[in-house]
Order: sequence, then structure tokens, then C-alpha cells
Amino acid sequence: MRPRCGYCSKVLLLALAASVLASCATSPPRREDTAAILEIRDEYMRTHPGGPFNGAITRGEVAVGMGYYDVLAAWGMPDVRERDADRDEERWTYVLTSENQADWLRYDFIFAKRMLVEWEWSRGVASGSVPLPDDPRGVSSRVPPTTTSSLGEAPKKGSLRDR
Repeated sequence: MRPRCGYCSKVLLLALAASVLASCATSPPRREDTAAILEIRDEYMRTHPGGPFNGAITRGEVAVGMGYYDVLAAWGMPDVRERDADRDEERWTYVLTSENQADWLRYDFIFAKRMLVEWEWSRGVASGSVPLPDDPRGVSSRVPPTTTSSLGEAPKKGSLRDR
């Protein structure tokens, strides 16, 4: 018995949707370019013409292995910068908001010995905080800490250093 045409269309539509979502899930973090970011990026390209991350930086993308100046050229100044001198680590936090300022996306870039080793992210929507799915590259998402856990579980954290 042959499947009906409506069934085939649904299967095709689901396969297309899955492939689009999979391509989005593997995309590196990207931020909207501002005049300040473009100025930093232009200076970086002049002083590092053969840099290994120039392609990603030109696209405004961040990649594991970048140094401070690489991430600065790709995304600009962080909203928050925290340093742990004892562990020689830094955490740079960027908060991206929607046009109406009700929803946000938060990226935490973690540096060890001046090199980006991992990142974490979370998303806040007008109705509450929603964790994003795990990154297929081994970095997990987590929800920013709150005084009481409304999700019923502890935050997750992934690391490329543990491999």
C-alpha cells in the first residue's frame, strides 16, 4: 500500500525542519556589529594580517582557542569582566537583548591562561528563564544562578579542559 501524498509532505517538512535546526545548533556565537566593534576589528586586522582566527573575526564569530584580543575584535567589550587571579582565569559576560528589551541571551566566555577554553549561555524570555540545549561541541548550557532553583535541578557546566 502506497503512503498518501499528505504523509510524504509531512515527512519531508519534518526532515527539512530538522536539518535547519541542526545547522543552527552548530553555529558559533555571533553578535551584531556596532561602530565600536568594527573599529576594534579594523585595528585588529591591520595589526594581525595573517591571524589564525581572521575569518571568524571578520564574520563576528567567537571560537575556542582565541585570545583576549581575538574575542575583543569579534565581539567588542564585554558587559562584565571577572578575574580569578588564583586560577589564572577570566570570565567575560555579554548580554544580548531583543528590540523590546524583554528577552535576552547571555554568553559567558571562560578564559584560562589568556585563551578561550569554553563558553556557557542561557536565554531569558518574557515568561521566564529557559536553558538552551547542549552544544554538540561539548559545551553545556546553564541558567544563571538564582536564590532558589525554580527548575528543580542544579545548573550544568561543560568544559573542554576536562577532556
